[in-house]
Amino acid sequence: MTTLNKNIKRVKYYLCVILVVFASSCDDELEPQNFGEPVSEDFYTTPQQAEQALISVYSSLRVLYGSNFWGTMGTDIIFGEIGTDDFIKGGRTASNNAPLLERETYAYTTSSPIFEELWSLNYEGILFANLVLTNVPNIEFEDTDRQQEILAEASFLRALYYFDLVNSFGGVPLVTKPLEISDFNQPRASSEAIYKLIESDLQFAIDNLPSRFDRGVDFQGRADKGAALALMMRVLLYQNKNDQIRSFGDQLFALNYSLTPDYSTIFQPEGEWNSGSIFEVNFVTDANILGTGIPRRVNPNNNRGGGFVQATEDLRNEYEPNDPRLDATLFFNDSPFGTDWYVRKYAWEPFTNYPKPDIGGNNNSANNIRLIRLADAYLMYAEAIHATDPTMAIEFVNKVRRRARGTEANTVLPDLSPSLNGQNLLEAIWHERRVELAGEGFRFHDLIRTNRAESILTPLGFVKGTNEVVPLPATQVTLSKGVLEQNFGY
Repeated sequence: MTTLNKNIKRVKYYLCVILVVFASSCDDELEPQNFGEPVSEDFYTTPQQAEQALISVYSSLRVLYGSNFWGTMGTDIIFGEIGTDDFIKGGRTASNNAPLLERETYAYTTSSPIFEELWSLNYEGILFANLVLTNVPNIEFEDTDRQQEILAEASFLRALYYFDLVNSFGGVPLVTKPLEISDFNQPRASSEAIYKLIESDLQFAIDNLPSRFDRGVDFQGRADKGAALALMMRVLLYQNKNDQIRSFGDQLFALNYSLTPDYSTIFQPEGEWNSGSIFEVNFVTDANILGTGIPRRVNPNNNRGGGFVQATEDLRNEYEPNDPRLDATLFFNDSPFGTDWYVRKYAWEPFTNYPKPDIGGNNNSANNIRLIRLADAYLMYAEAIHATDPTMAIEFVNKVRRRARGTEANTVLPDLSPSLNGQNLLEAIWHERRVELAGEGFRFHDLIRTNRAESILTPLGFVKGTNEVVPLPATQVTLSKGVLEQNFGY
């Protein structure tokens, strides 16, 4: 267990006492939700309190990927895969889990609890980040470098939460400080305005965070320079700002990351925080600490799981002959419903070496959630430069393919032809992303940002001009008394 895990456990109760936050975070009953108001005015007075406040910013991330049922279902690990040509909903029956069925068929209802949790949990994290960013500069620190790092970690996390929101809902309220009661009802800002803040926050994080390689093991799980650089690359890619990506990739690759030699170990216990892991959400199995519920969702029904997120034949056929990543990513398990092909990456024993949780119920797994990997950064880099430097783009794709090949003969996953360029090279990069990152939550967003969603997803129910984003939660629109406008088509 890392120090960060222990500290989140210690601070969790305290946070619910001193802050007025989203009511659903401490209570299942939905109440009008505030963007945040500090109750204890004298809390932010010491460096130790600043550290405690920073831990609170991480807490929403752990709930998003933790045991909270609807919040977990709404993460891209699950929601970013279902409803694509890669994965179906799965489950026990065709109608099992109505919100995920809505995702699979794009027949959304604005009252879905998934959207409510996705909205609330991200804004809870933004609230905590804003409290840190507003109050910590006023605390006297002997170690001013650490003070800047605290602000930079909070900035990274605020960017991450807003990135989740803007990719889910489009434009959302832009809140950068704790609000007075009279200002709680905020209108939507444009997506461009949200992205501008995200980029600004990430640049501050890049400028002020150390690399985890310069710190001890206890720094694992915290935002660092590498995570900020890689997330900036993703943010720019999603906006088609390809010309800006190369410089951030060059900075990232100058750090000490390297592809771990064996792809099959990445999502095993021994693969946590491997040399190619850039940012993970830490979890342990403990009765008093929130574990992750994602493995519970994706394990087969006959293995204490929900049986969700089952792979399509189309995805299985995308893998080249003898690609070791197929077995490392998917496994077959006979099931009364679905395709019988499940995601190995977040499974537990006997399909991985992660033990089934025996403390705190099936939702309390120790699997770390891998949010950013070096292979993803290599492929983003290659995509960004494919038109201007195809030779270098091919080399970065080949790095990923060679690692996947492992000790197999060169006829398995052979290097890309050095003559590839233009659309053919781009298609090769897209193929590599699909098989390298399958089951990690990228497919839907990759199809949206590359303008392939209409041709690929329309047969599944996708409607261009509407389903690029999900509807705002009906409760939020109602509470706003018309200030929040619903997304088109919902």
